[in-house]
Amino acid sequence: MMLPMPFSVSPELPPAKMGPYYEMRTYTHAAGDLPKLRAVWEKGVPERLKFSPLCAAWVSELGALNKFVHIWAYPSVDARNDARTKAAATGMWPPSALSKKVGLPGYEIVAQENKILMPSAFSPI
Repeated sequence: MMLPMPFSVSPELPPAKMGPYYEMRTYTHAAGDLPKLRAVWEKGVPERLKFSPLCAAWVSELGALNKFVHIWAYPSVDARNDARTKAAATGMWPPSALSKKVGLPGYEIVAQENKILMPSAFSPI
């Protein structure tokens, strides 16, 4: 069971025209590292949002624990690559680089999975 991330970067997901390409990233973080992850993400997401919208940020509550899922929308796969390059050039993204830059404690990612997705015809997004 996934819940909206318990902090300010988790947006509502109303019906919208986004995508049609979505990147879903699932991180398994070390036990107890969610507060560290939250602190870095809250600092970095405003800058990252300048390059593509964040559709979802969820954490696991039941089942596989210590999971953090975030989903970003892009008009194309090339736009995804461009957004990630531009975000990294700011020094505010990815969160691992930001934590070192601003002196926040880093968090440990035990496993990571990335998927490029497209919505079904019945999807509200």
